[in-house]
Amino acid sequence: MDNKHRTEPVTITAEQSKLLHSALRIRILRVLEDEARTSKQVADLLQKTPGNVHYHIQKLYDGGLLKLVGTQIVGGVVEKYYRSIGSMFRAADFPEYQFIQDKSKNRFATRLYLSDAERVELLAEFDDLLSRWENRQTSGDEYGISITLGRVHEESSS
Repeated sequence: MDNKHRTEPVTITAEQSKLLHSALRIRILRVLEDEARTSKQVADLLQKTPGNVHYHIQKLYDGGLLKLVGTQIVGGVVEKYYRSIGSMFRAADFPEYQFIQDKSKNRFATRLYLSDAERVELLAEFDDLLSRWENRQTSGDEYGISITLGRVHEESSS
């Protein structure tokens, strides 16, 4: 399945979810979502040092969030091409972010009536929105976003 059109999150372990506590690793997963690339190509796209990106790619690969999809020898150097296993993830127990206590923390909550098709559409819209921001060349401090979408108990929805 082409990752670009994935609407359901990939189920991951608690250990794998810890690998996602880095904005750079999220950006790497996004860059490798639609096209296999080498760590050098990813570093160039993200305007980061190749050594730093290679380190994070190795962690993501060792953790099972990236797959090696090909190798090529160029000038005596083995180039490894990686792809992400997804861009949206589901874990049984995502650890909560430890937010800095300041005025920049926002919390949002709402309730909606959704059919299965509408739930899938909403997930795709969240994925598109987050992907646009994750792929931007931004600067500043690192922020965490945690979005939970789940059915509520019937007695709670009156």
